[in-house]
Amino acid sequence: MAAPNAAAAAIPLAEEFPPSTCALEDVYQPEVLAFQKQRYAKLTAAFVARFGANPDFYARSPGRVNLIGEHIDYCGFSVLPMAIDRDFVIAVKVVPTEASSAAKVSLANTDSRFPERSFEHEYEGHVTIDASLHEWSNYFKCGYKGVFEQVALGESGAGPVPVSFHAMVDGTVPPGAGVSSSSAFVCCSALATLHANGGALKKGSLITAAVKGEQHAGVSCGGMDQSISIMAPVGSPLIIHFTPSLSADRIVFPRSEDSPVFVIANTLVVAEKHVTAPIHYNLRVVETRLAAAILNKHMGGPAPASGSPLLTLRDLQDLYLKTHGGEFAGNEQKVLQALATLVDAGLPNRTGYTREEAAAALDVSVADLEARYVGSITIRADTFQLHGRAKHVFEEASRVFQFRDVCEKKAPYTGNLLEDLGRLMDASQTSCRELFDCSCPEIDELATIARRSGALGSRLTGAGWGGCTVSLVAEKDVPAFIATVKEQYYYKRWPQWRGDADAEKKLEDVIFASKPGGGAAVVTKF
Repeated sequence: MAAPNAAAAAIPLAEEFPPSTCALEDVYQPEVLAFQKQRYAKLTAAFVARFGANPDFYARSPGRVNLIGEHIDYCGFSVLPMAIDRDFVIAVKVVPTEASSAAKVSLANTDSRFPERSFEHEYEGHVTIDASLHEWSNYFKCGYKGVFEQVALGESGAGPVPVSFHAMVDGTVPPGAGVSSSSAFVCCSALATLHANGGALKKGSLITAAVKGEQHAGVSCGGMDQSISIMAPVGSPLIIHFTPSLSADRIVFPRSEDSPVFVIANTLVVAEKHVTAPIHYNLRVVETRLAAAILNKHMGGPAPASGSPLLTLRDLQDLYLKTHGGEFAGNEQKVLQALATLVDAGLPNRTGYTREEAAAALDVSVADLEARYVGSITIRADTFQLHGRAKHVFEEASRVFQFRDVCEKKAPYTGNLLEDLGRLMDASQTSCRELFDCSCPEIDELATIARRSGALGSRLTGAGWGGCTVSLVAEKDVPAFIATVKEQYYYKRWPQWRGDADAEKKLEDVIFASKPGGGAAVVTKF
């Protein structure tokens, strides 16, 4: 959905309340509206068959894909995700609470793989969540618990007595595909619980409820997934900022000859995080910490006080501006490119720093380095690749703002929206592969096939080392693009899938297209 004005305006989306509507047209793009109407009708019929009455309302919250800005959020830099049209919908009916009983939630799912569950409200802790269990209802409980914890802070008009309600869940966000299915479920549960209990939280507070709620399932999350799922405007990606506090700016695609569509394709390579984290994700966190500390010293920054918070690479942006003057706003590309250039002098060793070399660069002992910068994080590494990691972070952070500027028809805009955005996505993939080393052969192959099949740009999305790619494709080319990628990647690896109706159905969750979708909403009827 394009708009004539391409300006990416800073809108206080966190201060808005989640919308309530009686029209699915307010929630979904026209291309998926017919499917969604049929889906809601089927959900309603299933709800009536199970609970004997129509639902009072529906809560929905979408999955997401990060378009650009990989592995920079935990360094403090902004990212640029969009909501997808795949979402969770929860149909809800409030029912009387039995006399002398606690409020009860009866939970069903349209997918028969997930058995019915129920639980009662607990006045101490609201609900018990056993994070050691791989149990689907835990994610509903996370949203439920997060809302009541937030309400307890006095931010809502929700009454002091929780209500009983029936809830039926229907999800189209494929699990394990790197599009944040669990966070979408928690956000949807939080909104359903809030509305059922007559509460009112602004989007920012609802995000907080969802983030804290999901942590009860043992998931450490920074807020990007919940922010885009709750705040996304229909048709617009968002730049999510984490500093000085969580906020978002809308990105609006300008009118162009071809409308941009993003195709998510799963490599079907799964990185077992508990096995690979010490050499992948955990190690990158430590490497960016060390890079920030050494660069801070190179730039003449203050020595860290004992017990002070660890510096992030984003902190060096503030140090640079303090030293050189000027404002970041309006000069993002210039400042971030200057920081990327500083990496060459500040981290000259491109083959990797041993613990001894990193400690010497910081004038600390190896023991002190381990205690401060590694701490309780489990890693396995002989050397730290600090130059490449820092270079990627600064340049990738710049690409986020370049993406925004292209949409505003500013440099590096050349006049062709899709080609300009595609070049940025390709550059991101190259950096992820060569500097941050978070790609894998299957991602590289799938991205190459995507470009050969008509994508303007293609890159990994999510943590990497497996998972998904996201490709920018002109809307008119999407059907042919998906058919070609199926032939050249999926059928090549799994030839038995060709012509198999069940396999073809499953492939709809493996490779699919989406325009930027809208965020969480309550639908009162449709």
